[in-house]
Amino acid sequence: MAGNGPTSGGAAAPPGRWSARLGWLTAIAVLAVATVNVAGIWAIAVGRRGVVEDSRRLFRVETEARATALDGLLAATRADLAFLAGSPALQRVEDDLASDDPALAAWRERAVEGALLIFLRGHPEVGRIVLRGADGRALVAAARRGGVPVVWLAAAAVPPELAALEPGPRRLTALFPVAAGPGDTARGARLVAAVDAADLPLAPRGAGETAARCTIASDAGSAARAASPEPLSAEAPLRADGWNGAGRWSLVCTGTGAVRLLEPLTARHRVTLVLNLVVMGLAVVLGSLAIVQMRRRLQVEAAAREGDRVRELERQLFHAERLATAGRLAAGIAHEINNPLEGMSNYLALARDSLRRGDTEAARRQVDGVREGLEAAAAIVRRVLAHADPSAPPREPIELDGVVRHAVDWVRSNGAFGRVAFVHEAGDGPHRVRGNATQLGQVFLNLVLNACEIQPDGGEVKVGVARGNGRVAVTVADRGPGVAATDRVRIFEPFYSTKRSTGLGLSVCWAIVQQHGGTLDVRDRPGGGAVFRVELPALEATDG
Repeated sequence: MAGNGPTSGGAAAPPGRWSARLGWLTAIAVLAVATVNVAGIWAIAVGRRGVVEDSRRLFRVETEARATALDGLLAATRADLAFLAGSPALQRVEDDLASDDPALAAWRERAVEGALLIFLRGHPEVGRIVLRGADGRALVAAARRGGVPVVWLAAAAVPPELAALEPGPRRLTALFPVAAGPGDTARGARLVAAVDAADLPLAPRGAGETAARCTIASDAGSAARAASPEPLSAEAPLRADGWNGAGRWSLVCTGTGAVRLLEPLTARHRVTLVLNLVVMGLAVVLGSLAIVQMRRRLQVEAAAREGDRVRELERQLFHAERLATAGRLAAGIAHEINNPLEGMSNYLALARDSLRRGDTEAARRQVDGVREGLEAAAAIVRRVLAHADPSAPPREPIELDGVVRHAVDWVRSNGAFGRVAFVHEAGDGPHRVRGNATQLGQVFLNLVLNACEIQPDGGEVKVGVARGNGRVAVTVADRGPGVAATDRVRIFEPFYSTKRSTGLGLSVCWAIVQQHGGTLDVRDRPGGGAVFRVELPALEATDG
């Protein structure tokens, strides 16, 4: 027998072909090593660039978020200052402080002092507050001394450096008119507040040593960022709406966040180097394997010839299997005929009892049942004989609910299932399909019998017929142990059984349903048990 390889009769390959193949393997190994090296270098460059770009983008977003937070803080502070200027503690403050009534003046001083102290304690970003009269004279001033809020009244001579609040490169100011009391005219009193850049919270709480370092710059943010020695820097403008300042403020942040982000890149470099070493080792191994592979080629060709002989034996074994299948088919026929024979036996027993009682009408109906059993058995034989005839069994429009009812009545008549409760539910009809009544009756008879046999101590068999979405569905539900998930994938295979039977009943049912263009499946029943569901194409009223 000729081999399938490049050599025949067990002859070895020529040395030239060996050299050519080894040359190709060597070239492929070298190319693989070069490709891995180039890919590693490219991955390192792209990875480093990607990490740096991601670090810069994240740092810029973080700086913009901090600037937005500072703008929100300044807006909230200005709103609180406006509320303070309109509060009852400052209404008519200029008149009360200048009143001839010592008690009124002292009360007003205490009210103003308390309001300003409370405000400074709640707003550490505000450096100082000055209450000025209509003539611009400082009436009251509040600031921090050693971090503690202090208030100076006019009688204590407000320090000149506090009285003069002017916007500067590092200071923002805001002016608010003091509200007059009801029915009074405004005297022109003004509340002036100042926020210094050094007092703003530039770093988030809990920031560690690696956090970004931020400063406030006025009209010089870009220069400060360019002069920074840190690898990361970003600038975000501060709107400071409602505040007066000398120039435009910006938040400038610098840091070394890229160092942390480069750690994954370092790990990636290690992986690339290790992969490079592995590929070079594989190149050496492949070179060695090439020689071994060529030596094994002759062995493979010999094995191929042996395989041809084995396949010939397999063909002979397949022929023997076909003979065995014929025997299994005979067993299947016996299984299918046994069901109507059992029904006929039950009907004959019932007819004998009816005749003994003199109930000829009941005996006549039971004899009709025997006749139907004989017809069912004959139909099974005809279907088996049809395997040798390519023509399909006749199909005609039938009412499926009638076929189902007949199968249920047949099983109910069996005294062995007297402890099983049968429930039959049929939805709105008609439930017409095109098919062979004998074959479909055999399907439902098998399903109902299986549902009864799985409950030897009694239980419930619920049969339902419904129509929807252009199909007619028949369900047979029991209260048995159900079907395990591992058995569902094989339960419709021939000769597969879970109850020590031939394993042909469900496979025959599945084949009949498939021939009618339908489906048969099994699922769990809520509350325990199994549900077998048959779906067939519905026959419309206009169809023949």
